[in-house]
Order: sequence, then C-alpha cells, then structure tokens
Amino acid sequence: MHATVLKYFVEVARCGSIRKAARNLYVASSAVNRQILNLEQELNTELFVRLPTGIRLTAAGERVLLHIRSTMEDYQDLRMQLDALKGERTGHIKVAALDSLLIRVLPATVVDFAQLYPAVTYSVAAVAPQKIVEKVSSGQCDVGITFFNKTAVGVKAFAMFNFPAGVVMDSAHPLAKKQSVTVDDCKGHAILRSGGLTGVDSIVSSDMADLWNTLMPVVTCNSTVMLKHLVIAGRGIAFISKIAFLDEIASGTVVWRPLAFGMSDAMQMAVIIPSSRALPPLTREFVERLAQRMKQLEAQA
Repeated sequence: MHATVLKYFVEVARCGSIRKAARNLYVASSAVNRQILNLEQELNTELFVRLPTGIRLTAAGERVLLHIRSTMEDYQDLRMQLDALKGERTGHIKVAALDSLLIRVLPATVVDFAQLYPAVTYSVAAVAPQKIVEKVSSGQCDVGITFFNKTAVGVKAFAMFNFPAGVVMDSAHPLAKKQSVTVDDCKGHAILRSGGLTGVDSIVSSDMADLWNTLMPVVTCNSTVMLKHLVIAGRGIAFISKIAFLDEIASGTVVWRPLAFGMSDAMQMAVIIPSSRALPPLTREFVERLAQRMKQLEAQA
C-alpha cells in the first residue's frame, strides 16, 4: 500500500472523521475520502462504518490499522538499518510528556542527544496524562513520561520516580511561612488550578474533593508556563509538583510546601515504553538518557 494511503487511514481512524483528518493533513476532504474508498475497493471490504456523527473502524478496519502501524514501525527500523550500513546513525524519536517536562527535562535531553547523533529528528508533544499511555501503546509515540498506573495496558515502566504533591506560591505569600499546608489552610486564598496537560490536578483532586467543591479557582489553565507566570506574579497558589519550578525555588522567587495529607505523599511518575514491541537501539539509548535525567531531577526535587 502507498505511503499516502497509510498516513490518511491512520489519521482518519484517530480522528473518527474524514473532515477532521483532512484538516490535520492539510488536504481536501474529498482527497482523503477518495483514498479510503479506493483502499476499501482494493481490499474488497468495508473498513469504516459511516455514522451521522462521524466514522468508526469495522473489525476489518481494526485489523488493517494494526497492520499499518506494524508496517510503519518496520519501515523506520529498515531505514535505521540502512543508515547503519552507511555508517550513519539516524532515526525519528516520538515523545509524549506532561507539559511541565517540556520546560527543562526534554529540551536538555534532546540537546545532549543531538550532540551524539545530529542526524536524529524528533517529535515532542505536550499531552494530557490520561492520553500519554494511549499514544505509546498505540505506536503513535515511542516513549512517554506521565503519572503511572500499574494497571495501564500496552505499556511498561522503563523507570519510575517519586515526586511529592505540594503547593507553590510566591515567596511573600502568607502560607510560605508554614512548613506544610493543609486543605483548610488553602481556603480563603486565590487558587490557580491546573488541568488538562499538567496532570497533577487529576491526582490531587481525588484527595482534595472538598477543596474543589467549595472553592472557585481564579484561573484554570492547562499550561504550566502560564501557571508559573501567575504564581510568580502573586496571583494565587497552585497545586503542582516541583518539576517546573526548581530554578525559581532555588532562587527564592517562589516557595513550595508539601501537602499535609497522607494519600498523595508521593506521585509515581514513569518513563513508559511499549510492552508489545521492542524499540530500535537508537531510541532505546534516548530512553535510557531520558531516564537518567529524570533520576537527576528526582534527586533535586
């Protein structure tokens, strides 16, 4: 099958819509639809069920999707093998991570790795934690960094790390005088709530349901970068790990205090990889270096 067909099919399956897939691919909807129809005609089977709200894969379509993903992975492996024969070390590494890790950890890892292997290319995406496992298990990404649940299907932890839950605030905030912070302490203060890409919200809120039920955050945001600016400006306190604030904590610009409850003393974060397929050697080396940098971050935090 032609590479264009593979790309179109995977994107339509991911989006559940030809129109959305076409928009992401920057092509006309008719072109995508024609490729799908031609593929169905070639295989003599229906690959998608057309519904009023979109389309979904048939059983045959699911089988074709698995084949396409395997084919694309094999093609990348082949390219790396051919490059190795020429004495080159090239490849493409796909990473999905919490957005706080795009501030410091991932840029540093990519820069270091690029010095060793300048021909390697990367796709790095800030992704909501509940979606990272899906991207790695489905083959959309090679490696992910997220809060880890041992029941996750299709992935395994390459390395795990502990990052305590806590509250970050500007150094002049009244709560900065405390050694630890309780839920009651937080009431009456402006709350900056992280949600979506940051990940801590979903973990902390299970322990702090009463707080979320009684307080209205002044800002809800899925960007750690924006939360940093708001915290530093004294606009409120945020429930978040230290990861994105290590430099500001060290300089005294902001203060981080642990939460004084037992259920989330530490959040298990992991570098995850697929459990059903082996990574190419070059990607595996990148994962090892990423895990080393995360271990350094854990020690610092």
